[in-house]
Amino acid sequence: MLVRDTAEHRIGTSGRHTPQAQATPADRLSQALARARSGRGGVVELVGEPGIGKTQALTELTRLARVAGIPIAAGRCTEVTPDSPLTLAAAVTGATGSPGELADALRQAADPAGLLVAVDDFHWAGEDSVRLVRALTQTALDVGLLVVIALRPTQTHTGLLAVLADGRDVGVVERVEVGPLTLPESARLLGCSIKDPQVRRLHERAEGNPRYLLALAAPRGAAATALLGEKASLGPDATRVLEAAAVLGGSVDVAGVAEVAGLPRERACAATSVLVRRDLLRPSDRPREYVFRHPVLHTLYYDDIDICWRAAAHRRARTLLLSRGAPHSVVAPHVERAPQGSDEDLTVLAGAAQEAMAGTPAQAVHWLRVALDLAPAGARARNELASALVGALLASGQPTASSVLLHQILRSDPPLSWEARAHALVPGALAECLLGRAREGGSLIAAALAEAPEDPPAVLVRLAVVQGVLASLEGVALTPGVADVALRVARVHGDRLGEMGVLSVRAFGAGGGAASAADLSAAAAIADAAADPDLAADPECLVMLASAESYSGRYRDARRHAARGVTVIRRSGGRHLLPLLYNTLSNSCRRLGELDAAQEAAAEAARIAEQMGAWRLHGLALALRSLSLAWLLPQGDREPVDLAEQAAAILPPGSSTWSATAGLALAQAALAGGDPRRAVTVILDFGGGPGLDDIPDVLRPWSYELLAAASGRADLPLAEWASRAAAVVDRMGVPYLRPYAVSARAHLLRSRNDLAGATALFREAAALFHTAGLAFSQAVALAEAARCQPGAGRADLALAREVARRCGAGRALAEYRTRPSVTEVTHPMLSVLTRREQEIASMAGTGRKTKDISNSLAISPRTVDVHLTRIYRKLNIATRAELARLMASIA
Repeated sequence: MLVRDTAEHRIGTSGRHTPQAQATPADRLSQALARARSGRGGVVELVGEPGIGKTQALTELTRLARVAGIPIAAGRCTEVTPDSPLTLAAAVTGATGSPGELADALRQAADPAGLLVAVDDFHWAGEDSVRLVRALTQTALDVGLLVVIALRPTQTHTGLLAVLADGRDVGVVERVEVGPLTLPESARLLGCSIKDPQVRRLHERAEGNPRYLLALAAPRGAAATALLGEKASLGPDATRVLEAAAVLGGSVDVAGVAEVAGLPRERACAATSVLVRRDLLRPSDRPREYVFRHPVLHTLYYDDIDICWRAAAHRRARTLLLSRGAPHSVVAPHVERAPQGSDEDLTVLAGAAQEAMAGTPAQAVHWLRVALDLAPAGARARNELASALVGALLASGQPTASSVLLHQILRSDPPLSWEARAHALVPGALAECLLGRAREGGSLIAAALAEAPEDPPAVLVRLAVVQGVLASLEGVALTPGVADVALRVARVHGDRLGEMGVLSVRAFGAGGGAASAADLSAAAAIADAAADPDLAADPECLVMLASAESYSGRYRDARRHAARGVTVIRRSGGRHLLPLLYNTLSNSCRRLGELDAAQEAAAEAARIAEQMGAWRLHGLALALRSLSLAWLLPQGDREPVDLAEQAAAILPPGSSTWSATAGLALAQAALAGGDPRRAVTVILDFGGGPGLDDIPDVLRPWSYELLAAASGRADLPLAEWASRAAAVVDRMGVPYLRPYAVSARAHLLRSRNDLAGATALFREAAALFHTAGLAFSQAVALAEAARCQPGAGRADLALAREVARRCGAGRALAEYRTRPSVTEVTHPMLSVLTRREQEIASMAGTGRKTKDISNSLAISPRTVDVHLTRIYRKLNIATRAELARLMASIA
């Protein structure tokens, strides 16, 4: 047990005040007994909560005294016999008289053999017993008399507390407090392993109290029986008030328990006083209200109530709370425990679910399921409850259950009204998306929008927003004109968050160019002015805004709104949109060069998506993490490749719009790992051919730039990729995509040995990336420019490394070197070599090692060796030494 000693000092063996050592209550009682044996007695005040172990401590002390041969006088105060200590003293000493005279007799009886007087439950002590203690504490006990009184401070009257406080002040009384068990002690008491999770749960519920712990572990055991025994001695009114308090739960007042108990207020008030005096109820932090001494008592006493009376009491509690205007979430437990299935009951349960959705959607699921069990078959309320349950299941992270229920209610007979169907489709379509069936969800929404009434209700706005979310994530087609209609409906209803979401949908539909700028700015202004609780109520609108901003290259805004969305949703208890927001956050951070934050966000998205069974989102998150780690980890690290291969397995070519990101992640990892040919093959495979029709427009310029870089390193033709990149950028007219086309053209010029032209274009791409805020892409472009300048690219490389360092990717560019010159000498023998082979032959001919060549050209050592083998074969030589002599003669 732990010690909680409230006294600042204790009496040491020398009589001086010394700091109290950390000792158990048993240790301190044993020490007090040892002092008494040596003729220095005293009074010990043993205090603690009911059931904490005071009686056990007294029992152990008397055992020690018996072993030591010290006479013992042990007793107990009760409510009926408050002055039993005087009777005990008289019996031990044979004396009679006043408390003072009995105190003197006890001192004399302790000389010379010593004497232990142990009295339990001293909180029931009467006035004469208090006078006895006062007499014992007025002077130091210089004989072997040890008086130990155990009491509950909350039930001890102020007179006794004052006497004991005075005794502590003069050093005659020592206060020993019995504290709660530690977790290992609770495990030993239960006879279980500390690793058992049940032990920790019981320990925390019991708050370390041994009696409560045993009562929880065995509700029909001796400890529970002892706690119920405290109720058994109550009168009828006190019993009814106690049971009424157990039915109401929480903090109760006299008027409330009187109503539920069915007693007049005056009798209920008197009974409450009895319960407080017995320490079954205690005053709460709120004036004139009371709570159970411990939650375990509440549980035991509630289970002990007659079930018929309890059901009627719950109905009275329901009526009382409704009349007081209590929240539905407070009334709902009473409806659940004594249901009648009335319309009012269903209203309470539905209201409780709505209140719970703001913070604990899993509780909302519970209330809605209770309501559905009560609702009559075929009732309109059933459809409304089921539609709400679709959303609650999704918000609690159960997309599969949400989808199943959606399809059940869509097949209901009679069919749902358009509005009820729309309310179910808003979360239901998102559930379909999380489960990899976005196009199915999109089809359901499109059909509903096509059947919308001429004067549509406000839910049309949410349908339009969710369709936009599906479009931004999975390429679902937007219904033409619906954004304009939804915007008008949102403004008619004063739905500012809906307006924000629809503006974002319209901006996305405009292709992310200049036409969308005004809509995105207006939507961002609404989001920034909204309070967090409002955003939590309509998180899809914030998801749509962040997605549209990311699509339009507004990565700073997308990062800010995605991060805020994560915070808002986490506070509200919802989970289903977190993977979407984390993925948007990861993509935005990566584009901005915040690579560590990007990989952390992607890792969290992967974790949550995996828990929900949202496998496509999980695959996308793995791909995004690979894209960041490829530049954070040293060259040759397998993790980016492994992650990308996992993502590609989950999102194979053509399976999803997200497949493109998985393919690009694998291509980038392969390129960074020195396998450019694999990178080319992967992009063309996931893109569906040279036209990259299976890759979203917004990703194609980057895809073609990757193709150009990989083709250049693999000695493959790349003119087509540069021209296609330029064509896509010209068609889309999105400024932040232009540097990819410029960079692709630079790779082409370098492949033609136009190093000056390539340098200029890489620098231009770097400047455009900088303008767009894409820091790490800027660093890579500068590094490529440096490699195009034989011995003269140090300034570009230094700037590239500094920018990369700020992105956390300093190691990624640490091995970059400025590109060595390729011999300009024309020789018939060299004409049989490709450009890359000439480059490697020139470097190897100067004596550079394979590792140095691979670092300079950003290819793998194996690729260098493959090229050297071809060079030797074409030039009819056998060793690197022969190559060096040949290159020297040509130079």
